[in-house]
This record gives sequence, C-alpha cells and structure tokens, in this order.
Amino acid sequence: MDALIFKIGLPIALAITMLGMGLGLTLADFSVVFTKPKAFFTGAILQLIILPLIAFAVISAMPMAAPFAVGMMILAACPGGATSNILTYVGRGDVALSVSLTALISLVGFITIPLITAWALDAFMGDSAPDLPIGKTMLGVLVIVVIPIAIGMLVHQISPRLAAMAEKLVRPLSIIVFLFVVASIVYVERDNILDYFQQVGIQVIALNLLMMILAAMVANAMNLTGPQRTAITLECGLQNSTIGLTIALTILGNIQMSVPLAVYGLTMLVTGFIYAIFVKGRMKENENDV
Repeated sequence: MDALIFKIGLPIALAITMLGMGLGLTLADFSVVFTKPKAFFTGAILQLIILPLIAFAVISAMPMAAPFAVGMMILAACPGGATSNILTYVGRGDVALSVSLTALISLVGFITIPLITAWALDAFMGDSAPDLPIGKTMLGVLVIVVIPIAIGMLVHQISPRLAAMAEKLVRPLSIIVFLFVVASIVYVERDNILDYFQQVGIQVIALNLLMMILAAMVANAMNLTGPQRTAITLECGLQNSTIGLTIALTILGNIQMSVPLAVYGLTMLVTGFIYAIFVKGRMKENENDV
C-alpha cells in the first residue's frame, strides 16, 4: 500500500499541485524578468546556485549518512512552492516577484533537479547509489512539473473564471497531500523516525536559517526594496518539498532520502510564518512612524 502511494499517488498529486500553480499564472507574470531584472536574477542565482552550495557546506560541516546527504541536495535543487507565495503575501512582500521566481525556477527544474541529484548520488553514495537515468528523470520531471504548469496557464488563458475556481480547490489539496505523504513516511519509519530526526534535524534547521539569513543580507546589499527582500528570503527558505519527495520515493525508491525533505517541509512552515509575521509587523511600525 505504501509503495503504491509513493510510486503512483505522489506523482499524480504533484502533477495536480503544479497544475494549480499554472491555473494562477499568465504570461504577464513572467514580465518581472524584464521589469525587475535585478531583483529577479538575485533571487534566481540565490536559489539555483547558492542554495545547493550552502547545502553542501552544511553537509560538509555536519556530516550525515549518505542517503540523508543525497536527500539534502535534492531538497536544495527544488524550486520554491505555493507556500512561499502565500507567506510573501502575508508578509506584504512582492507577490509578483515571488510567483515569477517559483514558476520560472520550476520550469527549469526538469534540467537542474536531475543534474544535482545525479551529482549528489555519485558524490555521497558512489557505487552503492541507485541508478538514476538522467534523460528519463528529466522527462519525468517535465511530465509531472512543467507540462501541468503549462496546461494550467492554458486553462487560465481560455477561462479565467474556471481557473480561479479550480485553483481554490487545488491549493488546499496540495497542502493535504504533502501532510499525508509526511504522515506516511513517519508511519513506515515509525521505529526509526526519532533516530532519523536526531541525525538530520540540526542540519535541516541550519540550512533553512542560513539560507534565509543569507538571502535577506544579499537582497539588502543589492539595495532591493523591502517587499522584494521579503519575497526573495521566503523563496530561498521555502522549497517545494513535494517535488523532492517524488524524486526520492518514486524515482529512487529510497525512503531515507525523503527524511530531510519531510523534516524541512515542516520546519520551513514555522520559520517562514515567523519571518512573514515579523516583517509585516515592522512594516506596520514604519507606517505608524510616518
């Protein structure tokens, strides 16, 4: 039953989630690349290049078992998700920038995720690593991530009203699916879960906090606006763990690799919400001082 959930249910659920993202997108959302290039490319470089480097640095500084290390790198390869967009709105951040970063990095993910995963498998597991056909994996990510986004955008273009109605159903469904998958992992590994958390908990929290702090500092150094800084910080701190779980459980079939992703998925909700409320409070204080 658990294998059926991971092999069939999870990819279908992820495809539905990405469809939901596409339902809320139009081509105009991608104009941020041209209207706010400095903010966009700052966020993109932080996510695509710096995040994997920070993950590798955390693994090097605080070693963990090879499958967990691979899971951390898969996590670092994942784009942001709908949660980062929602919390950006809560924190009065630049939602358009957040959505654009999430969408575009998700679209290039069919190239970056398999490449980073393949490197991590070779670097940490060597000859004992499970087989990962790069071309097949790229095609898989394309089918369950990129194509559903494109279909969602097409539906939005044809019938914005239908897209809006469907999006309201899909967004909460994606959260329910993620929590269900995490609960399934906890159940399957119930005898080992506390030990696993002890092995990866500190590293996962360190990656989350380090990346959010670094993103905020870089955005500040680039003289970006407060809302842009909020969007980039949350994009870099909240990843679409469901994509990573699909790679770990469905394609690689290794539940240990999924543990850092599951732990991070829960941790980021706490830190992301706290950060969003904090920056929202500061903005209110500044408004009152004016």
